[in-house]
Amino acid sequence: MFRVAVLVGVCLVVLGAVAARAQPPGQPNIKYNIAYGSEPAQRLDLCLPPSNQPGPHPGVVMIHGGYWTMGDKGMYAELCKGAAAQGLVAAAINYRLANGDPHNRWPAQLVDAQLAVRWLRAHAAEYGVNPAHICALGDSAGGQLAVFLAALDHPVAGDHAGELAGVSSGVACAVDNFGPIDLSADTYWPPDLQLFGNQDRSQVKDQEHAASPIFFVGAHTAPMMIAHGRNDKAVNINQSMQLVDQLKRLRVPVKFVVLNAGHEFVGLQPQEVGAILEQEVEFIKAAKPR
Repeated sequence: MFRVAVLVGVCLVVLGAVAARAQPPGQPNIKYNIAYGSEPAQRLDLCLPPSNQPGPHPGVVMIHGGYWTMGDKGMYAELCKGAAAQGLVAAAINYRLANGDPHNRWPAQLVDAQLAVRWLRAHAAEYGVNPAHICALGDSAGGQLAVFLAALDHPVAGDHAGELAGVSSGVACAVDNFGPIDLSADTYWPPDLQLFGNQDRSQVKDQEHAASPIFFVGAHTAPMMIAHGRNDKAVNINQSMQLVDQLKRLRVPVKFVVLNAGHEFVGLQPQEVGAILEQEVEFIKAAKPR
């Protein structure tokens, strides 16, 4: 299991690097704890570009990692602000965490992420978002969810899948930072008990497969940028390499950045992390609306 201290500590270094870089004049407008659904966990922080930057703007839904069992949207607080300063409408989301409660088992996390995309699209006019130019960005477990958002062209079946019916949950692009994309692989051990309700792996192979976005990508999948450390001990880089190969076979545009780092950018200097995230923001801004 990922250690909370490592996850939080590294994220603070990463996001601080982005906040420290030079930004255009004007201050982003931050709105905290907006409900995008009726669940207590379905909350987001919305970071809007400075008022002197006219829209409509590209949007991005930011999804924190934490093994699907921990973490908080606050991990993206500085990146949310930094992206807004660069002209994006950024929504850093919370989602239901797998904690043993059957109500929070998979696919609750994906249901929530898709609902957040639909919410942002439904409120596009209010917040100056181009509804055809909404992307997703996530790290670790959040990266897995971002890949799903790029791969699926329909809402996954779930308790909130019918909310905001008629609004697309698809994205124009996705950024995946070291996300696990095949939970059924022997090189990756998901929290089966919390996610699926059974710690006997032989009994949850179907659920692991259903929670693996590698099996859902197709020619319709949105373009992706993927970053992964060659020394990642939590999620083997082979996971991302397989995804890249699959996307290339399907002729889906993909940009792959191999890092001399471990999980959550461990081993990189803040300025190196800042440069990677700068590339990711530019990738989102350059995505073709769809």
